[in-house]
Amino acid sequence: MKKKIILWIAIVGFGVLVESVAIYILASKEPFEGPFKDEPKAHALYDKMNEAMREAETLSFMGDCSKPGNKGASYSVWLKKPNYFRVETLDSDSAPCGTLIGDGNDLWIYWPGERPFFFKTEERSDYEDTNKKVYMRKHTPIGKHSIGHEVGLLGAGIGMTIIDPSTFHGYTDSLQKYLDGVRAMGVDQINGKPFDVIEVSFMERQRSWYLWLSRKDHLPRKIKQVVRLRTNYIAYERWFDVTIDEDISNDLFVWAPPEGWERWEMPRSEDELVKPGALAPDFELASADGGKIRLSDYRGKIVWLYIWRAG
Repeated sequence: MKKKIILWIAIVGFGVLVESVAIYILASKEPFEGPFKDEPKAHALYDKMNEAMREAETLSFMGDCSKPGNKGASYSVWLKKPNYFRVETLDSDSAPCGTLIGDGNDLWIYWPGERPFFFKTEERSDYEDTNKKVYMRKHTPIGKHSIGHEVGLLGAGIGMTIIDPSTFHGYTDSLQKYLDGVRAMGVDQINGKPFDVIEVSFMERQRSWYLWLSRKDHLPRKIKQVVRLRTNYIAYERWFDVTIDEDISNDLFVWAPPEGWERWEMPRSEDELVKPGALAPDFELASADGGKIRLSDYRGKIVWLYIWRAG
């Protein structure tokens, strides 16, 4: 049997490689319960969740998230029409991390201490010169930006939210075009209240969202994501203190850099790309089965580079 060599790049929410790379060798597709037929009643529950987010004038909630091997992080979210948002984060030790603010036109990100990440394309000296008293700023047109793809920059270890908060502003997650089925998973209780549980399938269940939806407001309180690789990639989120259409002052969505702070921009990853025709640099990485793989071991063979969203 021919083996496919898949280079899987963990993209941390914002499209830039920050942490690590892993290689998975798949001799055959791992057997699992295959795709299912879409159930209209269950699909309607999913549609109601999206409608509830998009029809609200304001929405706020607290949340936490966890992944295998990760102690988890927590966050607070405030959203207001037409294009205001704020996300504050705490790491697994409850220490304040980055804050993200949308003032109606622009998105601002700043950190209470040092910029918490070092890009592989950066020189160490450049990082040391730009890791304090810096902020980011970018334009955020209504319905065209993703808060979920930005939270990985806050340094709390979240990576990316499962349900994108920008759904509230009319944004459509890039996964939605691959949604191929929703089915009912029964009724469960959280704090004594009934919740409809559904599974949302993407790409024939290569990825599934399991959503516990409140019968009161149709919004989730518990979320589980399963990405089916050789070893399943599982993430959890919970929402607390969900409030809809309560007054939120515009003052919450205002921020200006303090005196002495400087604007910082991420390094351009394309500047570090290997040029066409150049020899690929050799590297060794851990495989999914616990072994080691070196690119040069496959010299003369076809290697499939598969860039894939993990969060």
